[in-house]
Amino acid sequence: MIRDKVEPIIVICLGIFFLLQAYQIEVGQDALVGPRLVPVCIAGMIIGFGILLFIVAWVVGRTENVKPGDSSLSPEDNRGIAALWAAPISKIMFILVIGFAYVWLFSATGYLIATALILTLLLFLFGTRNLGMLAIITVSGTAGYYFIFIYLIGIYAPPGWLINLEMLGF
Repeated sequence: MIRDKVEPIIVICLGIFFLLQAYQIEVGQDALVGPRLVPVCIAGMIIGFGILLFIVAWVVGRTENVKPGDSSLSPEDNRGIAALWAAPISKIMFILVIGFAYVWLFSATGYLIATALILTLLLFLFGTRNLGMLAIITVSGTAGYYFIFIYLIGIYAPPGWLINLEMLGF
């Protein structure tokens, strides 16, 4: 199917766009690890996954033309390839929209509320339907990230312009 080959190319182009945007970030002369590192790594992963998707689409395209008596591929191989291709592009696009929503929510509500909402949404998207498990993972994940980034690394979490939790001591 042609769509299976076009989607990875779109993902690769998106990764290249992010990579070019990451290189627009200013860094100091002696900064080997600076503000550009994480965006460049994320863009590299997007490009890598796009290449992986293209390879999987190419292999699936080759296996669709195999005749029933051909012993070059076993049924187990074909199931594994199909499992790799199970995530539709709509889910990937939805995750990108969630990422942009997180950036906006972070500036509007601050770290705690934005992270809790987006983490809950992502967990639900990836199949966690047990409300108790959603609550436990959301609270512990948000608290863990808060502890790591705010206390251990010392990153300042700016207050939101819509909701400011600094009045409560967060």
